[in-house]
Amino acid sequence: MLFCLMPAAVSLVCKTPSRPLPRPLAADGDGEASFTYDSVQRRLPLIVESVIDKNSYSEALQADLRSLAGEIAAGEPLKPLAAPSAEWEDALAPLLAAGDTWLSAPWFVVENYLYKRMLELTDGPTGGADPFAAQKAESLDGAAAAFADMLSAGLTEGEVSLPSLVATALWGNLADLSLSAGAALIAPTDASAGGGGAGDASKLADAGGKMLADDTGELCAALEAAGGEEVVVVLDNCGLELVSDLLLVDGLLRCASPPRRVTLHAKARPVFVSDVVEADLAPTLAWLEEQGGGPLAGRLRDALADGRLLVETPEFYTGPLPFWEMPDELHARLAEAALVLTKGDANFRRLLGDLHWPHDTDFADLMREYWPTSLAALRTCKSGVLVGVVPAVEAAAAAAEPEKWLTGGVYGMVSFAPKATPS
Repeated sequence: MLFCLMPAAVSLVCKTPSRPLPRPLAADGDGEASFTYDSVQRRLPLIVESVIDKNSYSEALQADLRSLAGEIAAGEPLKPLAAPSAEWEDALAPLLAAGDTWLSAPWFVVENYLYKRMLELTDGPTGGADPFAAQKAESLDGAAAAFADMLSAGLTEGEVSLPSLVATALWGNLADLSLSAGAALIAPTDASAGGGGAGDASKLADAGGKMLADDTGELCAALEAAGGEEVVVVLDNCGLELVSDLLLVDGLLRCASPPRRVTLHAKARPVFVSDVVEADLAPTLAWLEEQGGGPLAGRLRDALADGRLLVETPEFYTGPLPFWEMPDELHARLAEAALVLTKGDANFRRLLGDLHWPHDTDFADLMREYWPTSLAALRTCKSGVLVGVVPAVEAAAAAAEPEKWLTGGVYGMVSFAPKATPS
């Protein structure tokens, strides 16, 4: 996944960062004691089992899914997809030729590959139904207390406070069903383990102690300077995170003068258990209304109706490639926006190619080597991919939370890269 893999027939931007690329995260490469190894060998099979538990599948389909789970746990060689896209065929070809396994292949590839394999099994018998629908519904119901706090804090009405809404969207990223291996999550009213609340505006200042990098000021200044220009939000999880993101989207729509367009980028197919597909938006708006957020839901529906809020589903987001290998059309689409805001850990990993970069690598400098417009990345740390952190901050975090600081979702980051200026 380090080089341009698409065939010539597919128009592809490949502006690989000019500096040497580190090695990718991989279970075998990172070692049996690593979070990466545990994620592949233990957590991915549990995700498959959770789908079996939450759906009334036939015995034959259950057996096929359990076979897939066993294949992963045993570290067996990867197999061809039944009907791969050109992108997937070219990405898998060198891995299949080398006999790579679930444990030796790059983590980002096998994690996305898992969901392709699962959908190959479930699509036919279920008519393409979302295998994670039940978990998503449970996750949304589990966000009720946190959303009540957001209402009480005045985050949905009145004057727009972009810093508060950015912090709310950031800590909403704690709710991630792929990290919990599909287990139901009840969103905490205090969304940060360190006291940075997703819903309690009075606690947001406390979140600074659990931030590895915080470019909130630069991000908010860029959003204000954008005026009525478009903002693209690349979504991550359903449940608490989508609720939190919709608060931010509503704020972006309310505070812009002249009116701006906000475009949501969702997944084209189910992936990473709780990632948002377009069909998840309507039930989330209905849930907001049921929970006392009727004015918020109404404004968002109005924006969808008049074109100020759009939803797009590029296929690229369910593939194995880093952002620097995005198709020409996606590159051009993102370049149209004044700012792109990516949510969550998987999008952050895609921005960085899921590689072992030095942690003090400057985020903005790296992104300017290939990203077409201004960029913000909001994530809680749930993987071994990290840049933009000064050594003293990393040392303090590692001392305070030695087992969780990098992968437990305890620490957050708001990273910003302004658009590169022509030299």
